Amino acid sequence: MILNKEEIKKIIPYQEPFLFVDGVEEIKENEIFGFYQTSREDYYFKGHFVDFKIMPGVLIVEAMAQLSTILLRKKIGENHKDYHFLAYDVKSCQFFKPIFPGDRIDMEAEILAIYPIPDSDMKIARIKSQAFVKNDLKVEARFSVVIIKKEDFAKKYGI
Repeated sequence: MILNKEEIKKIIPYQEPFLFVDGVEEIKENEIFGFYQTSREDYYFKGHFVDFKIMPGVLIVEAMAQLSTILLRKKIGENHKDYHFLAYDVKSCQFFKPIFPGDRIDMEAEILAIYPIPDSDMKIARIKSQAFVKNDLKVEARFSVVIIKKEDFAKKYGI
């Protein structure tokens, strides 16, 4: 493993109970491979669903997005903390099979493209990501992340 949970927390602005990447096993130029270990005690299993416990699909996509932002931040380099990485769109998402309490989710994300938004300093990153349990494909999604300077975001939204 090249990044453990504590190292991941230093890269992306997440912590429990909303951190869904436990480790990163490999980083290539445009690909990243990591995992999240679910637990029977995870808070979301208590109510989703009461009589049929499966991981909420939106949290699986969130886990894949968190993994992708680790790679994007690595690509930007040392000043990555000057930027927000925000959900922009979900082009497609297929949930092939459910993920159950106790499953280890192996994830991979690939940056398909990064391009500037005209007339702004923002960029869009297009991502393809997959989630597996024991090499069995559970979820595949294509989504985009907007990369915006924190100061530009603050000016735009008055915060």
